[in-house]
Amino acid sequence: MNLKEKFLDLFNLYIEKKTSKSDMSRVLKKLLPIKIEHELLRLGEENDGGYLIPNDFSDIKKNYSAGVGELTQFEKDLEERFSIKSNMLDLNNIDPKIFPKGSKFLKKKIGIISSENQININNWLIDEDEEIILKMDIEGDEYSVLTSISEENLNKIRIFVIELHDLRHLRNYFFFKTFEKIISRLNNSFYVCHLHANNSSKVKNIGGFHVPDMLEITLIRKDRIKNFSGEYEDIPHKLDQKTVLDNDEIFIDKNWYL
Repeated sequence: MNLKEKFLDLFNLYIEKKTSKSDMSRVLKKLLPIKIEHELLRLGEENDGGYLIPNDFSDIKKNYSAGVGELTQFEKDLEERFSIKSNMLDLNNIDPKIFPKGSKFLKKKIGIISSENQININNWLIDEDEEIILKMDIEGDEYSVLTSISEENLNKIRIFVIELHDLRHLRNYFFFKTFEKIISRLNNSFYVCHLHANNSSKVKNIGGFHVPDMLEITLIRKDRIKNFSGEYEDIPHKLDQKTVLDNDEIFIDKNWYL
């Protein structure tokens, strides 16, 4: 331990390598939505709990929702409007009266291994042999799930809705490298078709870019897009709403496109 490290250790601090502007620019472009031929629909609650997803539901019979909380209108909309039933999962005690009639609920959380209180994503999807929608809001655990999900199960997902958390840590190069590998893996199979900042976030300047701590992102499997233009979709979308009504909206930094 050198003198600088000893000094920082006195204050319980450490040195980390910061992410460069060029690295940030590269990965932020991978999050920007592209234009697709499917119309985006808003399902779920007004404000928090509402998501934009592509109107491409033909032959989909099942939605999987990891992290439910007290907001279930998304699953109700899928069932009532498109006859898509939901398998829902959350470790919290939730009043079954708020579940859609045809849903199933598992009182566990997604984890790396399966145990009494958690289930591995691959074990949760193991019996599914048809295409699905997957919605995931699991407070930062999404990164371990996205690392551990098998290619077989990833390919079952036609529409993928994820809330990404803790993006302030992108300034840490170690977190950045892991994040980029995960996003690049998703980019291999999916196009991003919607992006919205959760306005309960704080916004950090990372490498010269304003980055919200939480992003709501929707992806569609690439084989569902027949007319790929490569053009970016305009954001915000006309159907976007504030996540938290009383907070100012957060808009995606236009510098992400540069």
